[in-house]
Amino acid sequence: MYDTMTENSVTLIIPTVNRPELVRRCVESIHNQSFTGLIKCIVVDSSNNQKTEKIINTFKITKNNFELVYRKNSNSLRAIDNWIFAIDDIESEFSKFICDDDWLEETFLEKKIRIIKDKNVDCVMSNIKIHKDFSKKKGVTNDYYKFDEGLINQNQIVNSFLGLDSILPVTPTASLMKSDVFKDSFYSSLEHLDCTEKLFGFDFYMSYYAAFLGNGTYLINNSLSNSWAGNDSMTLNAKKANISYCYFFALLRLIDRSNFKTTTAQNKIIQHMLGVIILKGIFNKQIKKIQITTAYKPRIIFTKLLLGYLKKIFIKFKYKFS
Repeated sequence: MYDTMTENSVTLIIPTVNRPELVRRCVESIHNQSFTGLIKCIVVDSSNNQKTEKIINTFKITKNNFELVYRKNSNSLRAIDNWIFAIDDIESEFSKFICDDDWLEETFLEKKIRIIKDKNVDCVMSNIKIHKDFSKKKGVTNDYYKFDEGLINQNQIVNSFLGLDSILPVTPTASLMKSDVFKDSFYSSLEHLDCTEKLFGFDFYMSYYAAFLGNGTYLINNSLSNSWAGNDSMTLNAKKANISYCYFFALLRLIDRSNFKTTTAQNKIIQHMLGVIILKGIFNKQIKKIQITTAYKPRIIFTKLLLGYLKKIFIKFKYKFS
């Protein structure tokens, strides 16, 4: 077992439910890491059978620096419960969550830990490979995101989310953090539980928490992790509007807490998005439920609203006849 904050050690938590073969692939990718420090892998399982437990208990460990722990969470009522269950077990220098359907490249830990130490940052995010596995659409997209490598600043993050700059990675699979920041950012994300309990927004909040409230988030362009996109993906099956609004409120919480000063252009977009969310919340209880108090005042730009609806109609029409 590790001492408190054991140096050159990492803990990876895999929350899972009823996906034993996917968990096996994920655990194998962690076991096969080139990193020579201590690796602790915790599988938190809320399945209604013993298939995952059997796979973990019979997993063949061939490395002395690897520890595999199985935790049964029979009382999981929300998606986030498995993520909460094991976080207090972390005693390592570095930590991360990884989704059960994702897996890591062999040098993931080695490269990211080196960058955290060399650059003196709290978090490293990397590019990812997307593996599409739908009945009508299959294939792999390498380096899914397009961004400049290096230490990212707050303005870039805000611009990215507001559509003024390139999209940034947010999946937990792409990140690695110092454990103290990992815990602080996760517990802080729970304050907006209406979103976090469904696993929406907290990954963005955690990944860029260090850029607003810590020693920085560093981006590297290498695809060091793999993300699976299939028919039973939780994110893909959720309402996209609710997801985007949760990410939006995660961004606002980071802005408010860090006292980041937004530009006039950023203000207009933020105020418009708030206005749209409040308007939709009148007719949708789920959207109303996830709203938070913020210093920004809502202000709908009706021409922007109209153009948005016309764009949606065009996209639906295009796909219907393509």
